[in-house]
Amino acid sequence: MKKLFFAAVALVATSFAAQAQINPRIEVAANIARTIAKDASGADVNGLKVLPGFRAGLAAEIGIASGVYIAPGISFRQEGNKQEVPTGQKTETVSNTLNYISVPVNLGVRVPLTESLAISVEGGPAFSYGVSSSVRTLAGIKGGIKAAYDAFKEKQYNRFDMSINASAAIEFSKIYVRLGADLGMVNNFKEATDKLSSKNTSFFLGLGYRF
Repeated sequence: MKKLFFAAVALVATSFAAQAQINPRIEVAANIARTIAKDASGADVNGLKVLPGFRAGLAAEIGIASGVYIAPGISFRQEGNKQEVPTGQKTETVSNTLNYISVPVNLGVRVPLTESLAISVEGGPAFSYGVSSSVRTLAGIKGGIKAAYDAFKEKQYNRFDMSINASAAIEFSKIYVRLGADLGMVNNFKEATDKLSSKNTSFFLGLGYRF
């Protein structure tokens, strides 16, 4: 019976894979990152500015019903922030750049408007791993050069991050423009005390090609 059961499951899976419509896609985007931070008392940290960055990714739209699909993928994205800090008669810019490899698993709906024009919306969770970071501080400035370190390697930040993302796209002849956002759910600090927290948030606008 076990063999019969697994054979039936394999047959259904093979049949689904054969009939499912799969459309790979590739895209690049400008990523505008912003950190939502709170201090040890739970108050919002002000003065953190957005950090322009980059993202690029691959995904596959797997049809599960008419106009409905799931879109697992993999992408590289940059998060972080920057801040202007007064130092005497001038200000210094300190920055925090976090580089992640992300695996989003989105549910989407695509609506064709004409033969060459379509719109789509999608959203879901994204699971990320921090591969590197560059935290530039005012500590140890020598000759105007800021000190920098990797917050992941120093175990200051968690490498794992999870976010909820949502986006909308308009497609014309397989080329599309996508606008979306990511909302981080995990505290960046590895050993946060009291109510201290830092979470990634970003908006992105990109160009892609759907095969």
